[in-house]
Amino acid sequence: MAAVDAMAPELDLQVACWSARGWPNPDLVLVTGSALEVDLGEPLLPPLPLAAIVPFPIRAIEGHRLTFELYRAAGGRVVLYFRGRLHCYQGFDPHQVVFPVRLAALLGADLAILTNAAGSLDRAMPPGSIAALADHLSLGGGSPLRGDPPRSWGERFPALNDAYDPALRSLARAVAHGQGFELHEGVYAWLLGPSYETPAEITMLARAGATLVGMSTVPEVVALRQLGVRCAAFSLVTNLAAGLAGSLPTHQEVMAEGERAAARIGGLLRGILDHPDLPGPDPSHAGRRQRERILASRSSAGRAT
Repeated sequence: MAAVDAMAPELDLQVACWSARGWPNPDLVLVTGSALEVDLGEPLLPPLPLAAIVPFPIRAIEGHRLTFELYRAAGGRVVLYFRGRLHCYQGFDPHQVVFPVRLAALLGADLAILTNAAGSLDRAMPPGSIAALADHLSLGGGSPLRGDPPRSWGERFPALNDAYDPALRSLARAVAHGQGFELHEGVYAWLLGPSYETPAEITMLARAGATLVGMSTVPEVVALRQLGVRCAAFSLVTNLAAGLAGSLPTHQEVMAEGERAAARIGGLLRGILDHPDLPGPDPSHAGRRQRERILASRSSAGRAT
C-alpha cells in the first residue's frame, strides 16, 4: 500500500516541475468520469498523458482516457481538466487515486467539479437523470488521509459537514433550470467494486440513506476538502440499482448512457464554469500558499548544493 509519506515529496516535485515548464497554475480542477468527457473549447495546454505527472505506473479502463489539459474559462479562471480517473478497484491505493487532484490543489486550485456514472436507488431518478451530490457514504474500505500527511495540507481530522458545497449546488440548480432540465440531489454511496451491488446490498444502502451508488469520487472529495478546496460533484444515472430493474447492469450500459447524456452534462458544466456567479480565485487559498512554500524550499535547496 502506498504511503502518504511517500506521496508528499512526489507531489512537491511535480509542483516544481509544473512551474519549471512555465504552465499556467489552475484555479479550478475538473474531473470527468465514465464516457462523460466534455468540450471546453481551445485549450491553453493540449492534451497530455496523465502518466506524465504521476510517479507510478497507471492503466486506463474503457471510458477513461487518462489525459489532462488546461483551459481558460469565462472570467479568466484557469481550469485543469482531467479526462478520466484512477479507481481503487484497479488496485490503486487511495493516495494514488487522489494524486492528480491533490496536485491540482497544491498548484492553487480552490474549486473542484467532479462527475461520475452512478446507479440510482430512487425510481424518481431514472437513467438519464443528473444529480448533484449533497452528501456521501464512504464504504470503499480506504481513506486518502490514512498515514501521516503533512500538517500544511490541513486539519488532521477534517470536518465533512459541507463536503459538497451548498453554494455551488445552488448555482448548478440555477444553471440547469436555465437550460430546461431538473437537477436532482442525492446521497452517493462509494463502494469498492468492480462488481455491481447485490439486491441485498442495495436494500441496506437505501436504509442507510443512499440514493446513488458508484465506485469513485469520494476519495477525491475527502482529499480535496482537507486541502480547503470547495467541491461540487454530479452523477449521471446510468442504471437503476440491482433489484429495481428487470435487466442486469453492464459497463456497456454505463458507456452508452454517458454518450447519450454527453450534450446535457457538457452544457451543465460549461454553464457553471462560465457563470458570472462562480466564485473567483481566492488569493488566500492554502494551496497557493503551499505552492509558494514548495517552490521557495526547492529554490533554497538548489542554492545550498
